Amino acid sequence: MRTIKLACQLQPKALEVNVGDQIEQLDQIIKETDGHEYFKKTFITNGMETLLSKGIARLAGKSNDTVFHLKQAMGGGKTHLMVGFGLLAKDPALREAQVGSMPYQSDFSTAKIVAFNGRNNPHTYFWGEIARQLGKESYFREYWESGAKAPDEQSWIEIFDGEEPILILLDEIPPYFHYYSTQVLGHGTIADVVTRAFSNMLTAAQKKNNVCIVVSDLEAAYDTGGKLIQRALDDATQELGRAEVSITPVNLESNEIYEILRKRLFLSMPDKTEIAELATVFASRLSEAAKAKTVERSAESLANEIESTYPFHPSFKSIIALFKNNEKFKQTRGLMELVSRLLKSVWESNEDIYLIGAQHFDLALYDVREKLTEISEMRDVIAKDLWDSTYSAHAQQIDINKGNSYAKQVGTLLLMASLSTAVNSVRGLTESEMLECLIDPIRQGNDYRVAFGELQKSAWYLHQTQEGRNYFSRQENLTKKLQGYADKAPQNKIDELIRHRLKEMYKPVTKEAYEKVLPLPEMDEAEAVLKTERVLLVISPDGKTPPGVIANFFNEMVNKNNVLVLTGDKSSIASIERAARHVYAVTKADMEIQNSHPQRKELDEKKAQYEQDFQTTVLTVFDKLLFPGNNRGQDVLRPKALDSTYPSNEIYNGERQIVKTLASDPIKLYTEVTGNFDALRARAESLLFGNQDQVRKIDLIDKMKQKTQMPWLPNRGFDQLAIEAYQRGVWEDLGNGYITKKPKPKTTEVIYTEETSPDDSGTVRLKIDVVNAGNNPKVYYAEDGEVSETSPILSENILVTKALRVQFMAVDPTGENLTGPARTWNNKLTLRNRFDDSTRTVELFVAPHGSIKYTLDGSEARNGINYVGPIQLGYEETTVYVFAESDGIEEKRNFTFAKSGSTEVPIIKEAPAILFSQSPKRLDSSTKTYEGLKVAKEKNIEFEQVMLMLGSAPQAINLSLGEMRISADFIEKELKSLQTLLNPDAPVIMTFKKIYTNTGYDLEQFSKQMGIEIENGEVEQK
Repeated sequence: MRTIKLACQLQPKALEVNVGDQIEQLDQIIKETDGHEYFKKTFITNGMETLLSKGIARLAGKSNDTVFHLKQAMGGGKTHLMVGFGLLAKDPALREAQVGSMPYQSDFSTAKIVAFNGRNNPHTYFWGEIARQLGKESYFREYWESGAKAPDEQSWIEIFDGEEPILILLDEIPPYFHYYSTQVLGHGTIADVVTRAFSNMLTAAQKKNNVCIVVSDLEAAYDTGGKLIQRALDDATQELGRAEVSITPVNLESNEIYEILRKRLFLSMPDKTEIAELATVFASRLSEAAKAKTVERSAESLANEIESTYPFHPSFKSIIALFKNNEKFKQTRGLMELVSRLLKSVWESNEDIYLIGAQHFDLALYDVREKLTEISEMRDVIAKDLWDSTYSAHAQQIDINKGNSYAKQVGTLLLMASLSTAVNSVRGLTESEMLECLIDPIRQGNDYRVAFGELQKSAWYLHQTQEGRNYFSRQENLTKKLQGYADKAPQNKIDELIRHRLKEMYKPVTKEAYEKVLPLPEMDEAEAVLKTERVLLVISPDGKTPPGVIANFFNEMVNKNNVLVLTGDKSSIASIERAARHVYAVTKADMEIQNSHPQRKELDEKKAQYEQDFQTTVLTVFDKLLFPGNNRGQDVLRPKALDSTYPSNEIYNGERQIVKTLASDPIKLYTEVTGNFDALRARAESLLFGNQDQVRKIDLIDKMKQKTQMPWLPNRGFDQLAIEAYQRGVWEDLGNGYITKKPKPKTTEVIYTEETSPDDSGTVRLKIDVVNAGNNPKVYYAEDGEVSETSPILSENILVTKALRVQFMAVDPTGENLTGPARTWNNKLTLRNRFDDSTRTVELFVAPHGSIKYTLDGSEARNGINYVGPIQLGYEETTVYVFAESDGIEEKRNFTFAKSGSTEVPIIKEAPAILFSQSPKRLDSSTKTYEGLKVAKEKNIEFEQVMLMLGSAPQAINLSLGEMRISADFIEKELKSLQTLLNPDAPVIMTFKKIYTNTGYDLEQFSKQMGIEIENGEVEQK
């Protein structure tokens, strides 16, 4: 597979074509040109074929088509077409050779040729010139000698008289009409006379069968002249009913342009087989890109087109079509010159090029830059975004950094697609269209996509339409606006922004590694903070306070183990400042550009991009930690690379990255105190206690800040270490501010818990535990008496008793721990009643034993009537207030009984209420338990003596909460936590003996919703 330079041979001077050299003087060329040589470099376009076939038929007297109107912008091939027609009309041998198969070409011999260029201005006017060339100048003398006077139709017929064919070629007529529109004559202008003469000529020619007129127009140029020509044509049409034949000489949107370019600029091409092989390779590359969703074009379509457009890329004509109507672009002639510059770019390039495309224009070539500037006037765009002699243009900078030329090609292609100067014209390319043009056998779409992304970030004149078309414009884009804000940003604002962003990125939340962050600090500020807290200092490698200053500062510090430094090795503070200026710029623009603004979407994208760029720059620059250590007795700051791995779907957390770095080998930070207790305790005793057994806690903490060998603990980590040491008995808090690493002997202690509440007989089941009594402790106990070592010894850790008091004493048989004081458990008196509704009498009982007093009028029961037997109640609702006492233990209860005949438990709806049941109330399923807790939370109900039972043996959990008021929210959280240890469908039961409600109404509602039955005497209200 050969490159263009190897496969093709250029015409002589193909790289030096100029518009001026191509301007064809109609009359001279027809007279002086060798027709055979002329047609060697001429491709007969559809427009030319139409003119020749219809024009020859007219000259042969076989057609009524008299006037042919060539419409195309300047340089569109009109003159070339006229010359070709003129050469063929005057030379029958040339006609036979070039268009021998065309009808009527041999029906006449030689035509008289009249050629007039509208840029000439003879004193005889155009009609005098036509008469002169026909050899009948005297016929029209009267129409110029005394001033401009339009020949009438009959006069024209007279000079057209005869059988010999006449071909009148009128080139560039609009400038001629335009000139005379400025020359005053009477109440009008000479243009009025010229227009009338032109119109009369047309009608006269149409009445003859041997006259053919070809007139060229200039679209979008010489507007006045063009309108006058059209007016004359319209007048002739109205008079004779036959319109002119409009012809476009060259269709720049068809493959004709490739044929013309090949004919004019190339001597030889590779054969069709080689071109087909190349097309197949391109199609394959494009097919791969289509599968990757990079482009949308079908591979087969491209392959077919390449075979007819080679050596040019099929997209080339589409790019040219975007600006073909520019006033300063001379279509076919201008295209010829433009492609000559393109070929020069390709032939002087060192790159392998297989199809020539718009991206291959070399802006480093003066002729190329000037030509493109002439077409579009985008000199500033080229200089700033694409090419500059100092290599400072944005595309150049991107390519220098990447070591390729992809940004140059992308930018040049988009520039070529942006040259149109027409109002509301289509400009630019979508990303898919752009990649279709750029992909070739050795370059893939993703490489260009990356370059395009970089160019979008930096270019000042690159824009995007709502439809996603990317184009260059002389108007500065949002990037340039933001760059202006960035350049003008006050330095103090940028410094403030950098510090703020660094503080946010490394904000201490868990405070495991450090308690405060000081970004780019003054050392006086750092010194003050380091006296009390562990601090992260963010120090730029080349800022006002470089790491060398930190090293000197560290040597003079007292609290050396309090400092942590985030820095790097790269000299890049300038890059952080640039990134910060961009962030400042988008923040400022964010306040100015509303959501409805056309640039809002682009601004949001820039904002995200600049924020990401700033973070990336920070992570690139600040990639090393310095933390305190010791090397052979010398305090030093040890370096360690910052861990840069973190989940891509999470926001960057600088504190987390620093913790990961310090907690990995070699470890400076221990986040788990309990798991590393033995090692941390040993280091603390060696470095903090030293040779002392007892040290003030405040001194230990100070030494932690000073000793660089001491590992770091999380925030309040020393307290965790100390508590763990206390619990393990290896340290002791002496209670006077001192901690000792050699604790005094411990005293034994008995711990008891009530596994059940007193039953009706006052019996309670106690569970007994012992601390500081060795592996085989002895537990002595005495019911309702003083305990001693002669008292009974518990044989197990359970005691069932209905004594009012039980004393316990634990003894360590080894003698290692001292015997502690006895502990006394006090029973509770249990009051209950039995009510006979038929006799309206109530009996009162107390357990284990005691005396009872009561009142019926609401007065203090302590001072009431001694209970000796059943109490007779009246028929109305009655509350019995009861007081019981036994050996200093007291208990009170209120029992309310409904009026005679009522089965409802009396509850005052407005008053606070307590439900107190000797037998626990049950919520006997997971659903019922969670529903009960939900209702209790809504009504602020609290529970007491709660039991939670989860699962079943062997995987069962029992949680007992004693005589303490517990919120429903607390119970729910504990329940959910416990459930994580079991299967999700494990059964749940909750029981309780007391609930507290704000109102009796809440108690009624809760009981009703949960299906809880309230017995007589279970509700207490004041």
